[in-house]
Amino acid sequence: MTKSDAIADLNSQLQQKISLMTSALADSSESASGDETKSEGKYDTRAIEAAYLAEAQAEQLALAEESLSLFLNFTPPPYSIDDQVGPGALVEVEQSGEICFYLLAPTAGGTITDYLGCELTIITPDSRLYQELIGKKLGDHLITPPLKIIGLE
Repeated sequence: MTKSDAIADLNSQLQQKISLMTSALADSSESASGDETKSEGKYDTRAIEAAYLAEAQAEQLALAEESLSLFLNFTPPPYSIDDQVGPGALVEVEQSGEICFYLLAPTAGGTITDYLGCELTIITPDSRLYQELIGKKLGDHLITPPLKIIGLE
């Protein structure tokens, strides 16, 4: 498996998430205007609550679609083991005796996939770990969280 394969898998996950969110939005929008939420008195707020839910889901869907669009256009540069960690790097680390991977990406932070039998997590510039990794090299240690960089792609 290569970094490109991992990115393709992450793209697929983001597309599945959007599909689920679209379905949930359709259900909540229907609920907001359907007969089951029709007001039965002046204190019955089911329709209003359903409309708020639909509105919030629409906002989350828009953010997810924007994130997917950015991620689809994300073309990380290649890195060699002599380079410093930078945007687009796939960093292999040893953390608490376990091997894990981090992909420094512009969006979709927190998305996780399997990579070479280990966990690969996307981290974004908002993440403290992303900021700590930038500029580091193979063999460097971080104190918080305690980890050692053992690979770079």
